[in-house]
This record gives sequence, structure tokens and C-alpha cells, in this order.
Amino acid sequence: MIKKGDFVNIEYTGKYNGKVFDTTNEEIAKQNGIYSEKTKYGPVTIVVGAGHLIKGIDEALIGKKPGDSFNIKVPPEKAFGKKNPKLLKIIPEKIFKEQKITPMPGMSINVDGIVGNIVSVGGGRVIVDFNHPLAGKELEYDIKINKIVEDKKEKIKALIELYTGIEDAEIDIKDNEVLIKAKEISQNVKDVILKDIKKYIGIEKVKFEQKK
Repeated sequence: MIKKGDFVNIEYTGKYNGKVFDTTNEEIAKQNGIYSEKTKYGPVTIVVGAGHLIKGIDEALIGKKPGDSFNIKVPPEKAFGKKNPKLLKIIPEKIFKEQKITPMPGMSINVDGIVGNIVSVGGGRVIVDFNHPLAGKELEYDIKINKIVEDKKEKIKALIELYTGIEDAEIDIKDNEVLIKAKEISQNVKDVILKDIKKYIGIEKVKFEQKK
């Protein structure tokens, strides 16, 4: 039975009002017009309870077993949260014009690294919603559990791929010490990986070496 802290390899497809918005399956992505060449498709390995996926999926995995396939409904508070009215911002239209942008409802904009969607334009004002696009919505997920990952190297590889997208890291474990050889990883991300290796795998000593 799956419990909090387990490394679990899963596949999933997320829907809102019957429309697919996220999936690990490349064919489903293509069929539903959401395919992206920048996205890596296929099963993913996550740590249950670590916040790698939304809370509703995390909780649904507990108590299940490898081979299980199931469907869940996820309320907003266990998905992308409720709509926060404070995240609706009014921006003067002239700011857009100064940057030679013509604001239109439905347009996505990036302000200081935060993505928002334009709700309305009028009277020299632009209302932008910085809530997550799926905030306040009940979602539906189809989930398939492939296996519980037990191998320590596979667990470490999964963490590195989750946080960096790097798939070809070399892992060497000796005497409860890990050497990770990978392409350049920022110190902030290294710190997160190190923390998770200690917490979920129980290895205290971790060294990083940049792959040439």
C-alpha cells in the first residue's frame, strides 16, 4: 500500500469540464490540441506528500497499490486554490501603449515574472487576473499507478529530473554517500535536491560534480 514519502511512478490526465488541460500521455495531448514539443511526455516519478503534484492527487495516492487505475474529482482548495479577488489588478492602459502593446481580453501578460490574463479593457484601464487559470475550479483526474520505486539510484534520478529536467545524470552511491554527475545545476536547486535526498532517501552526504 502506498504511503506518504513513497516514490511512485504514475501516469495521469487532468480535465476541466471534460476538456483535457494536462496529461503525461503524448497521444492524448495531440488528440486534445495541447501537445507541446517542449514538454516531456511519459510516466513520472513523484514523492507522495512532497507537493510535487496538487494536494488532491497526493492524498488520493495514499492507500492505493501498484496497478491501480482510478478517477478522482478534486475541489479547488485541493487543486489550484480558490479565486483571490486581491489578485485582480487594475493597470493603466497607457503603460501597455508605452510598450507598444495593444491589450485585449484573453491576452496573457508577464509582469515581474508573474503571468496574468487580461479580463477587460476600457476607460483607459486594463483589468488583469493574476490568479492561476484553474483557480476556483473543480478538476477531474484519471490516474494509473505503475509501481513504487525502491531503488535509491532511481529515486535520486527522479528527483533530479523533477527539479531540473536533466535525464542523463550519473549517480554513484558508496558507503551512504552520493556523487551526482550532471550538467550545470544552480545552487538553489542543488539545495532542494539535497534536502529531499536527506528527507526521503535517508542519505546525508551528497556531492555534485559538473559533467563535461
